[in-house]
Amino acid sequence: MFARWSVGVGLVCSLACYPLALQGQDKSLQQRIADDFIALAGGVHPGYRIAHAKGIVLTGTFAPSRGATSLSRAPHLVTRSTLVIARYSNGSGVPDVADNSPHAVPRGDYTDIVANSHNGFVVGTGEDFAAFLDAVLATKPDSKHPSPIEAFLGTHPAALKFVTDPARVPVSFATEGYYGNDAFIFVNAQNVKQPGRYRLVPVRGPEYLDSAAAAKVSANYLFDELTRRLAKQPVKVRVLVQLPNPGDPTSDASVVWPDDRKLVELGVVTLTTVAPDNAEVSRKLQFNPIFLSDGIQLSDDPLPPLRSAVYALSVANRRSPSPAAPATAQQRNTAQQQNVEPTWLSFDPAAKTVRFQLIAGLTGLNGALNFNGFRDGQLTLVVPVGWQTEIDFRNHDGVLPHSAEVIAPQAPPPALPGDPAIPRAFTLKLLQGLPSEATDDMRFAAQPAGDYLIACGVPGHGAAGMWIRLRVSGTAKTPELLPTLAVGSR
Repeated sequence: MFARWSVGVGLVCSLACYPLALQGQDKSLQQRIADDFIALAGGVHPGYRIAHAKGIVLTGTFAPSRGATSLSRAPHLVTRSTLVIARYSNGSGVPDVADNSPHAVPRGDYTDIVANSHNGFVVGTGEDFAAFLDAVLATKPDSKHPSPIEAFLGTHPAALKFVTDPARVPVSFATEGYYGNDAFIFVNAQNVKQPGRYRLVPVRGPEYLDSAAAAKVSANYLFDELTRRLAKQPVKVRVLVQLPNPGDPTSDASVVWPDDRKLVELGVVTLTTVAPDNAEVSRKLQFNPIFLSDGIQLSDDPLPPLRSAVYALSVANRRSPSPAAPATAQQRNTAQQQNVEPTWLSFDPAAKTVRFQLIAGLTGLNGALNFNGFRDGQLTLVVPVGWQTEIDFRNHDGVLPHSAEVIAPQAPPPALPGDPAIPRAFTLKLLQGLPSEATDDMRFAAQPAGDYLIACGVPGHGAAGMWIRLRVSGTAKTPELLPTLAVGSR
């Protein structure tokens, strides 16, 4: 059992204005947000996250507090000590941003906690967040008043507060407080459900620099200071959950719950070590706000599933030599010329049975978020209607977990998996995914006739391009694999 978190200091994006035209609005919401993050960072920085690029990974342990199980039955609350992997980061997508720069400071089985240093998120919906980023990008130095960002902030008071609240420069990553903002549902052993929001507070309380001291710090001071601090003593952080009063909204992360709301302490994290090979560990590490253990569930807050999809695009971006962007016409034509390995497919016409080897992360395409080296529906498995179908799944990705499910056609797939479109057409651990080189199989009757998708069920992976097509055909005589032109929002 691992408890992980990612904490960030600073705005999720800066309000620097770039002379870029708005992209077309036909792309998916998560792709719009990912592309805007890349643009705000001044382009692609290979090997880095599209936001919170500059970070440091620490390891330590979590010890639960007495009484924490009254709120949740989560395994890490009934275990004496649980391993923690934590990543502190700045908000910008620029890897070498200075730690005291306004561009760095945001207002902004695993259990992942994602938190930033501003109490209250910029907006409450993914659509508004994409519109916020679009407005930033559309604002140019010579924009007439009201500029696009001024117009947006004029109609979104929470966003205005988010960007105008005085920025405080912490003494250390270890002396900053962090807010989860998104609401989750905590479930105890008696199945009593209680919404709440995470809050991470230094054991000694927050500490900040005055303006004179903040102006004198070095560009890398937060990371240098944290390394020096850990050499002397561990970093200790209280993990709290703020509980709402009746009427406090759980579906809008931009609405701050008042400070008089009850706080329940779940435990204390003790961070002791900077992870070796930090850059490589950071590149491979994937935080996902909807990787939740038993005893913690999603609420009606729409942002965690969307964050999950954007984070998956970020993973693909930093693991690929090129950004996880929509396929161009040339790329689509190239996909048509890709070789389809004949050993992937075997069938028996007399018995009307077909067997297909579905290999997750076969190549580095799309940051390994692919099936058999194809992404975004660029491969189609055709099966005659009524045939018995066995799909042998293997996760070849050496880093990320993956799964697979047959779903109704929608491009891109949703961030969260739903019920399979064909009974028994899904792998084990659909949400969690199977580890590297693990296998499973789906066995089902290919019916009714129609078009379907085979998508990874790990949150965000399908939406990031990890899907191919399944066609149950009423006219096909035998099964076949066909390279397919990508269509739709990507």
